[in-house]
Amino acid sequence: MKSLRITLGVAAIAIGSFAAFSFAPSNTVNEDETGVFYSNPDGSMSNEEVSGTSDCDKKTTPICSQEYNLETGEPTHNPSLITRGQRP
Repeated sequence: MKSLRITLGVAAIAIGSFAAFSFAPSNTVNEDETGVFYSNPDGSMSNEEVSGTSDCDKKTTPICSQEYNLETGEPTHNPSLITRGQRP
């Protein structure tokens, strides 16, 4: 009887763990779908990707670098990844 309780307890934990991970929200944006690139003066994506921190001077207001959708080349408008300023 004791081993039956242990078996049922282990089964309940296993089922609960499986259910928790099955219904957990997944990341909706694949990391490979976006990237942070320097911006051209017209706002389009340049060919140069930002590696680490951007080297923008942060003294002026135009957008220097931001996150872009790699499929479309359009900016994602993610405010935490927009850096303003001019490149030296």
